[in-house]
Amino acid sequence: MVLYHATTARKAKMYNTTGRIVAPVRGFDSVTGALAWACKVGRKVILEIEVEPARVYKLPDHHNAFGTAFFTDTDVTKWTGIFHGEKGFQ
Repeated sequence: MVLYHATTARKAKMYNTTGRIVAPVRGFDSVTGALAWACKVGRKVILEIEVEPARVYKLPDHHNAFGTAFFTDTDVTKWTGIFHGEKGFQ
């Protein structure tokens, strides 16, 4: 299953260094939902993460008009950067 995770540039760099995003990992089922959440909370990086469908649970809050929020209770080791609004971020 694919989710979209909103984070900071600092945390994204840490994920790349360690090779994992430590559980619990939250994400939205749509890019638009993740972008809306990122704007609301001041995050500037969106990652597309791969999670095991059997280990994904719907969050009781964090939803918005553009997507539904979920979390996984396992570490994430596969992701792709799809958006960053940080100057100089790689």
